[in-house]
Amino acid sequence: MNNISVGIGMLLVAVLLGVSQSALSKAPPVAKLEQVEGKIEYSRNGTRWVPVRRTKYLFEGYLIRTGNDGSGKLINQASGESQELGKNSEIEIKADSVFLISGNLTPPKEESTSIFESLINKFAKAQRYTTVRRSVTTGEDDCDNKVRTIRQVAVSGSHPDLVWRNACPEYSYRLVIDGNAVEVAAQSTSEMIRFSVKDLEPGEHTYKVEVLDKGDIVYSPRKESAFVVLDGNADQELTQTLSMFGDDVFMHANLLEERGMHVAAMDAYRDYFHENPDDNDMRPLLIQSYQDLKLSNLRESEARLYNAALEEDF
Repeated sequence: MNNISVGIGMLLVAVLLGVSQSALSKAPPVAKLEQVEGKIEYSRNGTRWVPVRRTKYLFEGYLIRTGNDGSGKLINQASGESQELGKNSEIEIKADSVFLISGNLTPPKEESTSIFESLINKFAKAQRYTTVRRSVTTGEDDCDNKVRTIRQVAVSGSHPDLVWRNACPEYSYRLVIDGNAVEVAAQSTSEMIRFSVKDLEPGEHTYKVEVLDKGDIVYSPRKESAFVVLDGNADQELTQTLSMFGDDVFMHANLLEERGMHVAAMDAYRDYFHENPDDNDMRPLLIQSYQDLKLSNLRESEARLYNAALEEDF
């Protein structure tokens, strides 16, 4: 009987944890606020208000208010329609629309494009990696010498870095590019290892990362990965296209990922969260970026931060 009771108890806990995780997870953003001018603030709970200084994606339940000099442009992500938000106004983001509480919000008008489908797909994929896995071990035994790398990535003169997980503080690395080895010293305090690719011809190259402990190889991958070096014209065209998106971090990262520039996309998200650490609802996209680059330690750390913040708001 005791075994049966324990089994039922464990099943109930698993079910409740699953429900909790599902209940806490976020749907994609409903709208986007761009062309931010003057004083604009947002709140997730109606009590704590945070300044908005750049393009921001808005989720269900958000409140937005403008000051005497505040204004912005709202884009409904489902319909693609836009509305102008005036000064001294307050709105609430509903499940599929924007509700005017006070002030001035112009009637919707048609815009040329909508990225809602891309947003849905990315958020649905990113939610898979927000689950926190509990480890039964801590301390020095947590070192894992199996360093994996993304199978295909692109670099350029503007974004030259390859990255991989820092396996352990005392480990060094051997980066082998097209059969040629480069020693990479141990970096005890680095959350990831970076290596800038220089003086390579445009096109595809192979690489692998071997892990060294006191000069001895403790891990070498069975398969090589590949990276593509963009030529100067492609790099310049990419930079020009990115400039068209202004300060919209999602559009920047989305284009970079489409071009295979996964490290550059990660850096765009990291820069954004350095400036906007409170924007937790967008955090799954950074978690996804870490997952793509096999940075499992950073993915886990960011997932813990994401879930902790969700529980505070729930």
